[in-house]
Amino acid sequence: CTCPSGYALREDRRMCRDTRQGFCFTEVLQTMCQMSSTNRNLVTKSECCCNSGRSWGPQCELCPLPGTAHYKKMCPHGPGYSTDGRGGHKPPWCFSDNNECTAQPSLCGAKGQCLNTPGSYNCECQKGFSLDSSGVNC
Repeated sequence: CTCPSGYALREDRRMCRDTRQGFCFTEVLQTMCQMSSTNRNLVTKSECCCNSGRSWGPQCELCPLPGTAHYKKMCPHGPGYSTDGRGGHKPPWCFSDNNECTAQPSLCGAKGQCLNTPGSYNCECQKGFSLDSSGVNC
């Protein structure tokens, strides 16, 4: 495989990974990227989106929502880790945790309780219920 500019061959040599660098935005208002801090560190899209970023890069590319198939593909190691597994801690551009449970009260459905975690959330279902395949509804 050969990769286009801004991408590098993954360790398995079967796919390309995004190595482009851009700013991470923690807020998006009407498709306009908003920085909630004055930090100007450049990061990859997965470093941004897998660590509570809402959008990334010069074109304000929206990050996939946690629990979706696209998010799981971009962040296969879970929140806090980039696509290649690097991370496990809050990056320097990440100053505060967004509480997804407050921002999206319908998370986890009527039979579930949303539990905020650093950079993400977990759903806890009432007795007799379990999470569906999306991981966000009981």
